Amino acid sequence: MEKAVGFPPLMCENPEILILGTIPGKSSIDAGEYYHDNSNRMWRLLARLCGEDPPSDYVGKKAMIARHHIVIWDYYKTVTRLDSTDKGIKFGDTNELAPLLVNNPSLNTIAINGYGKYKEFGASLQEIVSQCFPCRKIRVLRLPETSGLNAAWNLDRLYEEWKIIFE
Repeated sequence: MEKAVGFPPLMCENPEILILGTIPGKSSIDAGEYYHDNSNRMWRLLARLCGEDPPSDYVGKKAMIARHHIVIWDYYKTVTRLDSTDKGIKFGDTNELAPLLVNNPSLNTIAINGYGKYKEFGASLQEIVSQCFPCRKIRVLRLPETSGLNAAWNLDRLYEEWKIIFE
């Protein structure tokens, strides 16, 4: 078993959308970058959603999401896992999402990257949002996984489902 430690959120000014993953895989942790593995379609999908060409480096990727008021973060702060996959997670300590919402009143959408993740923590997140922020309209969206392991969803299909984050 290995212990994995996630990253702080990729923040921007006046964030509106939080894309919530599980925790970076080993290649992302080794590189120090969210969604580093080229088999994950997140950056290509975001570029298409934002109407931009895919950035060539991590600096460009961070600048693109900042221009479109997107934050990327993960549900888990640390995990103990058998391998680099989400299914390999055995134990985890969660990130504190409530302070992020309190400190960023412009945040109105939480996009959970993966149906399985929604089952795992989407309902509890929806409960936190409705109990702690009853006067704010914060959507919690269940979206298909961008990982290359989700081969049934090509980039066109992902785009059709994910474009709701900007609606």
